Amino acid sequence: MNQEILKKLKNTPELSPDVHDGSYELVRTIVSAYRDVDEATLDYQDLNAIYLMCIGTWRHSYDKKHEAVHATHLPEVRKQELDHLIDDLKSRADAGVYKHQEKAVSGTGHIGMFGTGFYSFQGKTDIQSVRAFIRMCVDLLDMTDDEEMFQRAASVLTKSFRGMQAAAASVVLHCLKPLTFPVINSNVGSEDIFAALGIELKSRGKLEAYIENCRKIKDFRDANFSFKNYRILDMAAWELSADPIRRVISQYKESFAAWFPEEAYKWRAVQCFQKHWNPERADFAEMLKESLAQAGNLLDTNYSFPCKMITFFAEKEPDTVRSMFQQLLAPGADIVEQIQSFKQSADTLLAKYQFKESMKQHYQKDRTICTYLFFAQPDRYFLYQYGKLKAFLAETGLQAACKMGDSQNVLTYQEVANRVLSCVQQDSELLNLFETKRAELGSLYYPDSAHHLLTDDIIYYGSQLYKSDYWPSPAEYDPEISAEQWLELFVDRTVCTAENLLILKTMQELGGEATCKQLSLQSGGTSAHYNSSMVQLARRVQEKTGCPLVQNENEDRKWWPILFVGRTALPGQPGTYSWKLRDELADALKLLSQKEVNDPMPFAKNTILYGPPGTGKTYQTVNYAVAIIEGKSLEDVQAENHEEVLKRYRQYRQDGRIEFTTFHQSFGYEDFIEGIRPVFAEDTDENTGDISYEIADGIFKKFCATAQPPVVDPKQNPYGFSKSPTIWKVSLASTGDNPVRDYCMKHGCIRIGWDEYGESITDDMDYHVGGKTVLNAFLSRMQPGDIILSCYTAHSIDAIGVVTGEPEWHPEFEHYKRLRTVKWLVQRKNIGIAEFRLEKSLTLSTVYRLNTTVATVIEVLNKNGFSGSAPTKGTKGPYVFIIDEINRGNILKIFGELITLIEPSKRLGQSEELQAKLPYSHEAFGIPDNVYLLGTMNTADRSIALLDTALRRRFSFVEMMPDSGVLDGIEVEGISVSGLLTTLNRRIEVLFDREHTLGHAFFTPLRQSPSIETLGEIFRDKVIPLLQEYFYDDYEKICLVLGDRKRPEQQQFFEVETADLQNLFGVEPEFEINPTYRINPAAFFDAEVYRNL
Repeated sequence: MNQEILKKLKNTPELSPDVHDGSYELVRTIVSAYRDVDEATLDYQDLNAIYLMCIGTWRHSYDKKHEAVHATHLPEVRKQELDHLIDDLKSRADAGVYKHQEKAVSGTGHIGMFGTGFYSFQGKTDIQSVRAFIRMCVDLLDMTDDEEMFQRAASVLTKSFRGMQAAAASVVLHCLKPLTFPVINSNVGSEDIFAALGIELKSRGKLEAYIENCRKIKDFRDANFSFKNYRILDMAAWELSADPIRRVISQYKESFAAWFPEEAYKWRAVQCFQKHWNPERADFAEMLKESLAQAGNLLDTNYSFPCKMITFFAEKEPDTVRSMFQQLLAPGADIVEQIQSFKQSADTLLAKYQFKESMKQHYQKDRTICTYLFFAQPDRYFLYQYGKLKAFLAETGLQAACKMGDSQNVLTYQEVANRVLSCVQQDSELLNLFETKRAELGSLYYPDSAHHLLTDDIIYYGSQLYKSDYWPSPAEYDPEISAEQWLELFVDRTVCTAENLLILKTMQELGGEATCKQLSLQSGGTSAHYNSSMVQLARRVQEKTGCPLVQNENEDRKWWPILFVGRTALPGQPGTYSWKLRDELADALKLLSQKEVNDPMPFAKNTILYGPPGTGKTYQTVNYAVAIIEGKSLEDVQAENHEEVLKRYRQYRQDGRIEFTTFHQSFGYEDFIEGIRPVFAEDTDENTGDISYEIADGIFKKFCATAQPPVVDPKQNPYGFSKSPTIWKVSLASTGDNPVRDYCMKHGCIRIGWDEYGESITDDMDYHVGGKTVLNAFLSRMQPGDIILSCYTAHSIDAIGVVTGEPEWHPEFEHYKRLRTVKWLVQRKNIGIAEFRLEKSLTLSTVYRLNTTVATVIEVLNKNGFSGSAPTKGTKGPYVFIIDEINRGNILKIFGELITLIEPSKRLGQSEELQAKLPYSHEAFGIPDNVYLLGTMNTADRSIALLDTALRRRFSFVEMMPDSGVLDGIEVEGISVSGLLTTLNRRIEVLFDREHTLGHAFFTPLRQSPSIETLGEIFRDKVIPLLQEYFYDDYEKICLVLGDRKRPEQQQFFEVETADLQNLFGVEPEFEINPTYRINPAAFFDAEVYRNL
């Protein structure tokens, strides 16, 4: 029971009906007018008029009341009397006579207390019900005893009465007899007032239950209050529903003495931060630790460690973290953009320092970053938390957009908090309570003069009031996994197996909620199987995402709430406990269903096909790559003729849509991304004999460049650049102003020398004065459409142009006779090389390629007066990069900082787009969203369990085990090849494990040549060597796998020789001597061997 409301009502004086509102007089008058009317003449028009007299004129004008009166079957004299009364009541309302005074739309006063809206009873009721109701009202008019009135009303308000519910009936009866009949509306406030007073109403909306509920309310009123007019309760209900925030504040005040001491640590945490925060301190990391020392569970919890991670990063890179906070707290910054920027910086730091498995994530999420904002500026921000916001909205009924993963939630929380703050600042009783308690705490606690933290504490209190039918409630626990993240988890087979996904889809089909027993009845199997499957899925989700866990009241960790909320099974529901899909998980399943309609086989951006040798992993990469590029399902491509698929695969490779490489132990970052390669002195510079180096792009970096759309739209290319132009530095005679430079600028060309070699340059020429590489670049490598940067000094460029012609020889010039025509886009400028993101001085070499980008050149051109077009956006179609034997290389070394960039959400064009600055070229590099990484992994070389966590969590894994079914129908002299493979693999699994079984691909040549010779060659050249590798020459186990012990010696693959030790050594050794195993060649080509294998 709400003691504050009860206390307030106990002190409420009586309310005189006719002083309060004119509706009471109007209803009594119109009912009285029906005393002498022939009942046989009445219909719905009469009931309409009676009901309309109760309704406020902010919905219906006085004219509507007049019209309703004149549509009745009353005598004309009664109608005229009612007309005069309505006009009189209007005049009184305009004069402000009535205490229940609001303003109508027209600005005039009104009568009528109820705004539920008028509706016609036409077609909803019958004549008998209309006449019975009006006759009942006439009879009640003269009654004075409550129980007598209850009995009279109960005789009419039954199940058989048509066209009226309790809400409409109670409004009319209350206006007729306000001290006897309470209003029971269907609005939330009406329900809340009776619930707040502890009055349990039965079937409150049903007409037949109305009188019984009247008796309950009367008994409570008479026992607790001095007033009689039920309008007082109705107004209390209206206040309750009109301001749910004040209701929460009222309850907060009641609980303040017990509640506040438990939450006071928050005021201490803010004060601690305010005292120590000084971003300019030299020892930034230590300062940050001191500032967050009292943060407690506002940051770190048992399973989430944002405070530990940010202080760890600060120890490693204090200036970086300092800059992150300075940008976050910058005045006038966009809060959503700054939060995203902070998270992206944390992503980069995590990728750099994630050197152990426990560091799965940095935990710098919206809630954490908003906590930093609040700690630093507590008079501006609030302590955002998604679960708290969601539960508070549910408790108060406030309408606001709130969706998991939406960055706008932070702004929504600010808006809701400001609404609560407005109420807080108007509540002097609350402020006095708070100030008194705050003063008692002393200087270690934040003063909170703006009352932002008090406001936030009230929101948290309100969120705890929300009682969901399910556990845990949003305020109690939130795994913080969005629908988009669930979609990524669905396709990661190391997390969500096909069976897991099928169970979730079955739950969705059952309405989103089911017990394990219901799943068992629906799909077969035991209830325990479904319980175990979902718990294991939840464990893998937690391991993958690092999401927090929830504890029950016994402090036991629970995994299933990551996926579901739950409750005790309802009566009649099979099973004991019911799981309901979390909203975000349910949304993800809906999105998946829609996606599967359009894309039957969605492919993950990063996939590894793994399994034992010979299972067709590399073979399947052809099918995967073609399916991805052509937007088909894998099943459709696999069903095609493989030779036809292979033709298209080869064409895609030729077109640059597919690239294939193999990792090995010496493969490195320099091969994959970029590195420095030496260039012999005679090739680089015409005047020196030193070795120099150039930056060379790796295979993956080149592929990503190919996958991106052209920097300039070919249809709108004002520059004349080619599709993929090379950018060249060219020196014109020398640095500074000179006649050659002047000529080139005036006549649109570039000129170089080495005239002594003559017009023709041949491969066997003796480059006695150097210049071989320069001439090769100018004459062969440079192409029309390439970009020219004219070197003015070692640190500046004076012109930018585009090559328009082939090499020419001009003997008329005294020097520098080699020429190419150029269209100069800008000239006579002084552009620093830093503008092109070049960090080293330009060298003396006349012509060489520069490591800058076309986009950068366009940016410089636009800055220097060339009005071009913006770089193109969007993506090409899918591109597939295949990495065979991915686990043979050092993954972290090869990928380097790009291990984070390959995540789908970090790709170019995505919401969390990331780019890394490459160490050699210093270029900003990101992974295009249309690039698919497809790897293969031989589990006989390395188990998936041993892979680095950073790799495992960024790839989806597709297991490819031996499939003996592929060999069905292949027989050699009546021997089933499928049966042979099954038998061998069963033995290997017992003696070793399933990761070292034999693949079916070893035996597929038998499809074309099903002979004993082919089978023997497979065993001799493939199976035996592989078993020797697996079992490290443990021939006893190899013989068990091959079934040698089941056959006579002449049919065994290995002959066992026992040496004559006395003859060999001259003595009998006292220790055990291993037998010698020799291959028996004849056994390979003996059909009986395989029959008895």
